Amino acid sequence: MTEEIIRITDPDTDRYHTFGYISWWQQEVVRNATVMVVGAGALGNEVLKNLALMGIGNILICDFDTIEDSNLSRSVLFRTTDRGRRKVDAAAERVKELNSDVNVMTWHGDINNEMGMGVFRHVDAVVGCLDNREARLSIDRYTQFVNRPWVDGAIQELMGIVSVFWPGRGANYECTLTEHDYQMISLRYSCPLLARQNVLQGKVPTTPTSASIVAAFQTQEALKIIHNMEVEPGVAMMINGLTNDVYKTEYPVLEERLHAPLEPIVELHDVTSDKTTVRELLNIAKEKCGPDTVLEFGYELVISMTDPTTGEVEPIFKRMGRLKETALTSTSTGEQREMQLTHRISGDEDFLDRTLAEIDVVPMDIIRARNGEESVYLEITGDKAGFLNFA
Repeated sequence: MTEEIIRITDPDTDRYHTFGYISWWQQEVVRNATVMVVGAGALGNEVLKNLALMGIGNILICDFDTIEDSNLSRSVLFRTTDRGRRKVDAAAERVKELNSDVNVMTWHGDINNEMGMGVFRHVDAVVGCLDNREARLSIDRYTQFVNRPWVDGAIQELMGIVSVFWPGRGANYECTLTEHDYQMISLRYSCPLLARQNVLQGKVPTTPTSASIVAAFQTQEALKIIHNMEVEPGVAMMINGLTNDVYKTEYPVLEERLHAPLEPIVELHDVTSDKTTVRELLNIAKEKCGPDTVLEFGYELVISMTDPTTGEVEPIFKRMGRLKETALTSTSTGEQREMQLTHRISGDEDFLDRTLAEIDVVPMDIIRARNGEESVYLEITGDKAGFLNFA
């Protein structure tokens, strides 16, 4: 029988001394782990606090929002003086105050349209601390495409749910969605799929206690993942704070909602979004798959908009999901403009000498190169050194 070695350190010099009494705890594993936390609100604050105290080596904090007064009653890392600051900045500052051993990186943006899918490949676990279905669905699909686990948490009043989703192991988050959920997601968009402005975002009532409880379970699941311990993917832990009941339920697997991982993924260490041109990436793709290869995006790219009354053409080069509904309206005539869209690059385009960033390819994104039935997936890995820069 193999005996476990327990390393006991000096409590006067090692802040992680007590963890050494846990037979399976490996501080070196924790120190070398990279965890992405998406959402820096009430749940995110608690998860970040826990990760920092445990000494997780690298923490990537993602959020697009700023701090308002209502955040202060539920967010342990925020102060009154933080009003108006970006949540990621205040959270990172407090994480470093809690534990200077931890490396922290912040990312301020929309996880649905502005985060490169390749980033998910280079973290050990993702913890979702979100308050909307669309962002959860984006994380769910990204993590499936690159075969990474993620831990979802949700709170409302004294209720909470914690789930682990792991590609190929049980249901994914999309399996849990109802038709009503899909309708709620679609409300964010107008008919041409541009993001609606001034759509009322439902505020979910929560308490700091429910955030603490759910975040504790989320952090615990992430800790088990990085230690390669057993978890229960596709199973929800339901927490009822009114009755103090905690029970589990297994989500049904809906095969039509599962997504296969992208294979093979080729890392391009000499390619960066800000310097490599579209033509250069297309040439690399053709070298790998043949002369008839095309590049394909997982979204629609708006190349330009044309005013039908004047013929005036405005270059756009933005992902459709990043444009507001008002972008359709011509500022000079007030007419609704026509969009020129594409999701593929064949080599006949007149913008091949633009950089990838100039056509809205985000850092560390993954782009499909296809020649007939043959495909490879090209990761813009050259961005990693600058983008995943933990300090």
